[in-house]
Amino acid sequence: MVDDLIMHIADEALAGRAPERADVVRLLQLDPYSVESAYICARARELGMRACAGRGYVYAQIGVDSNPCPENCRFCSFAAVNCSKRTSEAGPSEVPIGRIVHYAKLFADEGVGLVSLMATVGLDFERYLNMVRAVRASVPDSLTIMANCGDLSAEQARALKSAGANAAYHALRLGEGTITDIDPVQRKLTFRHLRLAGIPLMTGVEPVWRDADVDELADRICEIAELEPFAMGACNLTPVSDADVGGRQPALNGFVRLVAAIARLTCGEAAPIGGIGGVAWVDAGCDPRERGYGADDATLRNKIAAAKRRLALDGFSV
Repeated sequence: MVDDLIMHIADEALAGRAPERADVVRLLQLDPYSVESAYICARARELGMRACAGRGYVYAQIGVDSNPCPENCRFCSFAAVNCSKRTSEAGPSEVPIGRIVHYAKLFADEGVGLVSLMATVGLDFERYLNMVRAVRASVPDSLTIMANCGDLSAEQARALKSAGANAAYHALRLGEGTITDIDPVQRKLTFRHLRLAGIPLMTGVEPVWRDADVDELADRICEIAELEPFAMGACNLTPVSDADVGGRQPALNGFVRLVAAIARLTCGEAAPIGGIGGVAWVDAGCDPRERGYGADDATLRNKIAAAKRRLALDGFSV
């Protein structure tokens, strides 16, 4: 029997009345492959398409270094505790600035709208600023440069803005302070510092794992609208070798889709991008998830073209 209350929560969200936290908890307890979940995802899709006006985006990320990171996110191959288990490190610890600029210019030439520069906390912040400056000086103003680095002081956030970063990715992750060595208070302070510096935010609910605490998930989802991001979504836990994540396993893909859909219903139209797909990523440089990035130009161009085709097949204009 179909749960009419679930349908009502989704319909109300579509009409502009966001679910309350108790409703979010209820939605998270659904079978991700049930009729109710399908309805939640369909209504979220309708709301999200309205928010983004049906437009999809190809974004790119350049991993700029693979230094052992003292923040020890256990799900990351660059965590110092994971690096210490390896007998040798593959590849350079830092991508040369010239190569970073080359990737960024290729992405710009191929019509990518945003390039994220992802760094570990093991990279000196001044060196990171130099990378941002070099990319900003080499690409059109229309290309968004997104900073993806560690927690920031107010001064560092302002320095990033001055260097040319005009977006930032930042998230208070599930299990922060437990599965990572990061103080959740510092994560939240960085949100404030980015806002004060005038840097638009991309955020997400991540990493989602099987049997994640429903109350913690609800908290992260309900916080998104308060952060006023330009883009948001949800990301699954990605296993990496030599990582001890306390027995956690990736969530079912259907559950991650449900989390993203609930985030869209809760956020409404406030965040134009995400929560229903609509963004396809192409990656280069250092890879903290061991997914195997393509480094040569032809491979990257082919991946961008494939990303555009996927978005179009999913109903987005690119």
